[in-house]
This record gives sequence, structure tokens and C-alpha cells, in this order.
Amino acid sequence: MRLHLIGTGSILSTRMSASALVDGTILIDAPNGAMKALHRDGLDPAGIDICLITHFHADHFFDIVFLFLEQGLLRTRDSELVLIGPGGFGGRVEHLFELAYPGSWPHVKENTRPRFVELGDGGEWSGNGYTVRALPTRHTVPSLGYLITDAAGTRLGYTGDTVLCPAVEELAGQSAALVLDTSFHQSKAGHMGLDDVEALADRHPGLPLIATHRDDDVTSSSRPAIHFPGDGQTYHVTADGL
Repeated sequence: MRLHLIGTGSILSTRMSASALVDGTILIDAPNGAMKALHRDGLDPAGIDICLITHFHADHFFDIVFLFLEQGLLRTRDSELVLIGPGGFGGRVEHLFELAYPGSWPHVKENTRPRFVELGDGGEWSGNGYTVRALPTRHTVPSLGYLITDAAGTRLGYTGDTVLCPAVEELAGQSAALVLDTSFHQSKAGHMGLDDVEALADRHPGLPLIATHRDDDVTSSSRPAIHFPGDGQTYHVTADGL
């Protein structure tokens, strides 16, 4: 898998808000400015066929309007745009469009052919050569982590915003590499801290941990398995790790 970190920052970081693109086709979260960032990185938002949303906070969700505009304002998709997330996903997108561009949703919806897959209690979807498993995590609002498996059997985990919980431990046990919330030095306010991530590194030796959603002062660790990428950085994930 090709994992491109669109943004790696927390809400008040100087970096872009956390999101990622897998193999140019799976978008994980759609925060403020994500579509512009993809263009700056030389990537085409029109190539996205699957969008996973971890939760509906603005710094993970509000660019969904611009994903739809990239996909369906001036073109018509040949296949469905699959959108996977917590319950109420479809209604929230329609509401955002009415706030942002009143009256535009019917036209954009027809052109993009969205298929909303709401997995608020967890579950699994397969298609386009991938299997996506959703696991309920623990944030201040309903949230999901994801395990993405490609046709070759490579597994990538992504926690979204969460405290350390059984779903995170399960993702760590199942993934060849895990992208995870590392907002602060110490866990607080619905987020993991570097202390949690270092404890995971100790329990799962050899597992590459990619720290994202970070405050600007979360930059290093004594554990070599923990990576601190910048915006726009790309990793190649195999069944053996990075």
C-alpha cells in the first residue's frame, strides 16, 4: 500500500489537520483544506473512490463538501463513490451542502453517485479490491477506527481520534503498520498521548507506529518504531511493515 499523509497536525497545530490517502483511491478523513493539500502534493482528488470518516468533528469532516465538488461539480462519476463512517453520515453531508451551497446537493449527488455505508456499531465492507473493517473507538463523540486490507493481504490500521481502548489494541495486533492519534505528550480530552503510544510500542515490538494528529511539540520518542511524519510524507506499507 502507498500511504500518503495529507496532514499530520492537531486542531491548533501549524500543520494541516490529520488525514491520509491510501493508494490514491481511499481517503481517510476530509478535514479543512484537504483537497487543496492534495492538489499541492500533485495528487488528484477526482481519483478517490472510497472515503472513510472517523467522526464528524470539523477538523476531520468539513472538507467533505469539497470532495464532492471535486468529484461531481463538473463531471459525472462512472461508478459509486463509497462513503463509510458513523451513523447519520448521509444526512450530515446533505445538511452541510445546504449550509455551504444551498440548492446544489441534488445536482452534485446525481453526478457523484454516493453510496453511504454507516457502520456506527462497527462492521465490514468489501469492494474495489479492499476490505474495510470499522471498530468503535472512544472519543468525545461517536468515532471509528479502521483496518484496511488490500488484495495482497497487507493490513493498515488507522485509529482516528480516541483514547487508548480495546479497539486500538486490536488494531495494533492486526496491522502491519498503524497510524494513530498522538495529540499530546500525555493523554487527555478524548485523545491518546505519546505516553500511550510508547506503551503500545512496548507491547507490540516491531510494529511501525505512525504518529499523527499531533501538537507541534510532539516530535520525537526514544522508541525507534514510532515515526513522526510531516505533511505530504509517503510510506510504502507491506505485510512486513514499512
